[in-house]
Amino acid sequence: MNAASASQTTAAAGDPADGLIAAAPVVLDVQAGKRMLFAIVAAGVFSLLACTAFYLFEIERLTRQQLAALAHHAGQTINATDLDWQRQARARIGPLATADGTRTSLSWHYDAGDGSIARVVGFRLADGHAASYRYPLDTAWLIASGRSDLRIFLAWRGRVLGSSLGEAGAGEAAALDTLLSGRIARHDELVVQAPMRWDELPDSPVLVFQQRLFLPFSLAEIALAGLFLWALLAATVWMSVGIWLNKALQQIQFMAYHDPLTGLINRAGLRVGLAHMLAESRRNQQLLVVFYLDLDRFKTINDSLGHAAGDLVLKEAARRLLACVRDSDFVARVGGDEFVVVVGELVDPNDAAAIARKIIASLAEPVAANGLRLQTGCSIGIATFSGSPSDPDSLIKQADSAMYAAKQEGRGRYHYYDESLGAKADQRLSLEMKMRQAMHAGAFALHYQPVVSRAGTTQLIGFEALLRWRDDDRDMAPDEFIPVAEESGLIVELGDWVLRTACRQMQSWRLRFAHAQTLSVSVNVSIRQLHAGDFAARVEHALADSGLPASALILELTESLYVDSHTAVPKTLLRLREIGVRLAMDDFGTGYSALLSLSRLPINRLKIDRSFVEHITDALEELAIARSIIVIARQLGLEVVAEGVETEAQAKLLAANGCHVLQGWLFDHALCANDAERWIALPETSAHENAANAHLSRTATIPEASGA
Repeated sequence: MNAASASQTTAAAGDPADGLIAAAPVVLDVQAGKRMLFAIVAAGVFSLLACTAFYLFEIERLTRQQLAALAHHAGQTINATDLDWQRQARARIGPLATADGTRTSLSWHYDAGDGSIARVVGFRLADGHAASYRYPLDTAWLIASGRSDLRIFLAWRGRVLGSSLGEAGAGEAAALDTLLSGRIARHDELVVQAPMRWDELPDSPVLVFQQRLFLPFSLAEIALAGLFLWALLAATVWMSVGIWLNKALQQIQFMAYHDPLTGLINRAGLRVGLAHMLAESRRNQQLLVVFYLDLDRFKTINDSLGHAAGDLVLKEAARRLLACVRDSDFVARVGGDEFVVVVGELVDPNDAAAIARKIIASLAEPVAANGLRLQTGCSIGIATFSGSPSDPDSLIKQADSAMYAAKQEGRGRYHYYDESLGAKADQRLSLEMKMRQAMHAGAFALHYQPVVSRAGTTQLIGFEALLRWRDDDRDMAPDEFIPVAEESGLIVELGDWVLRTACRQMQSWRLRFAHAQTLSVSVNVSIRQLHAGDFAARVEHALADSGLPASALILELTESLYVDSHTAVPKTLLRLREIGVRLAMDDFGTGYSALLSLSRLPINRLKIDRSFVEHITDALEELAIARSIIVIARQLGLEVVAEGVETEAQAKLLAANGCHVLQGWLFDHALCANDAERWIALPETSAHENAANAHLSRTATIPEASGA
C-alpha cells in the first residue's frame, strides 16, 4: 500500500483520526444546513425580485407599444374626420382659399344651445367684405367609429362632449382626465390612454383613446414562474451543497491521514496501514520490516536558509523514498524530519540492510535549492516483524530506538533493533523527565574550574562554569544528561540559566574582591541556543541584569557549529563581538573544519582539546599537533588555552612551547562557588602549592565535561 492508497483503509480502533472523521459529518452537516437554508432563502428572494422585475418591465414595454398604436389610430381618426369636413365645405362654399379670397382665421366655437362644437372659418372676399362659415362637428361618428375594445372621448376645454359609449359612458366621461397619457388604473384593471389634439390650435378639441392593456400573462402565471424558478434554484443549491459536503469530507479524510506538505501518509495513517500489513504478515507468515529515518543536518538547513528551503528538502526526500520502495510498500512522514518506511513480503531479514543502504545512498545525493547544493543524509533504525505478537506502536517505537542508536554511531548509518535499545530508550525518556523536574526544582548547580596563567608565577585569570546535577544522591556525569538535554531542546532553557547564573556570580566576586576586576568567566554554548531566537539579545540581557562587563564574559563554542557555510551563526558571533563579548573555540582540532572556521569566524581564543594534552609527554604525534595549534594561534593573534592538564610535566612542556594559559586537575577540579573563592582570595601561589592543594581536595570522580 503506497501513500496514495492509504487513505482508503479503515481506521483502527482508538485512532485519534477516527474521532476527527466521525465528528466531521456532524460539524459539516450543521454548516451545510446553515448554508443551504441561507442559499434557499436567498434563492426565494432572488426569484421574487426577478419575477417582479420581469413583470414591471413587460408592463412598461407593452404600455409604450400600445400607447404608440393608440396614438397612431387617433391621428388617423382625426385626419379622416377632418377630410370629411373639408368635403362638406367644398360642397357648400367652394374651396377654403381661392384666388380672389383668402382664409384669414380659424377657430373653434362651442354652441351652448345644442351642445355642439364647430370649426369657424373666416374669409375676406375680393371686394373687401368679410364672410365666415361654421363647420359643425357631429359627434355621432364617435359611436359609429368606436370598436368594442376601444373607448373614444371627444373633449373641449376639459369638458367631454361625446364618447363612443354614448350615455352609458357618462360616468367615465365625468371622471376623465384628458391631459393624462400612458397607463392608468380603472376598475381594477390597467388601461392605456392616448389623448391627441385635433390640430395645432391651442383651443382645439382633444380626442382621447382608451384601451385595456393587453398582457400575454397573468399574475398567477408570473407567480407560478417564480415558484418554478425558486424550485430550480433550490435544487441547484441542494446539489451544490451536497457536492461541497462530499468534497469537504474527502478533504478532511485526506488531511486526517496525510501530511499536507509531502502528500505522504502521516502518523495516524501509518498506524492504520501498518495494522493491515501486520495482519497480512501474520496470515501469510511473511516478514515485515519497519525503517525509521531521521534526516541529518536538516535543522541546520532549516534554521540557516529558512523554512522554504527546509520544505523543499522534505519534499525531495519524500519523492526519493517513494522511488526506493515498491507500490505495495508505503512511506509516512511522522515528524519534522522523520520518516517511516514499511516494507512487507521479505524473505530474509538481511534484505532489509540492502534496502537501508539504498535509502541512505539516495538521500545522500545533494538537493538543489535556490542555486545551492544542500548536502543531507539520514540515519535509519530497523525493526522486523516475523509473526510474533506485536502491534504498530511497538514496532514504530522499536525502530525509533534503533534509529537513535544509529545516530549515536555517526551519520549515514543503520542499526537493527535489539532488546537493550528499548531499555535505553526508556532510560533516556525517564532522564528527560527527571531533568525537567530538576529544572523547576532548582536542582542544577554551577561549579567553577580555575583557568590559570603560568607566565612566571601561577596566577588566576578566570573560571570556566561547568554544569552539575546531583540526582538521587548520585552525581550525574555531564556526558550522561547533556546529550539528552540537546536532543530534547531543554538545553536552551538550561543554557540561558547557566549564562545568567555565571554572570551574576562573577559580578558578585568582582564587587567583593578588588583584585578580581581582571577575572573572566567562560560559559559553554550549544548550537540549539544559537538557533533559538535572538541569542545575542539574550546575552545582552544577562549582562545588563548582572551588571557584568561584556569583556569579562567568554563564550565557548565547539567547532562543529561551523560546518555549514550558510549558517546564520557567524552573524550572531559578529553581533556578540560588537557587544564586547569574547569568543573561544572549544575542543579545537577534534573536528574536520577547524582551519576553515578560524579563517572566517571572529574568535579570540583557542582551546587545545584534552585528547591532545593527555599524551603530550609520551607521544610525539600529540606534541606535534599541540605545537601546530599553538603556532596557528600565534599567527592569527589568538590566545591559546590548554585544557585537561593533569601533570607538572604537561604544564612545563606546554609552557615551553608558548602555551601559558592552562586548565585542569593539576591546579584544581571544578569547585562550588564558595570553594572557588579560595582562589580569588589568594590570586598568586606557587605551582607546586596549587598542584598539591588540587590533589588533596580531589575527591570527586566526575569527568570535567562541558556544561551547556
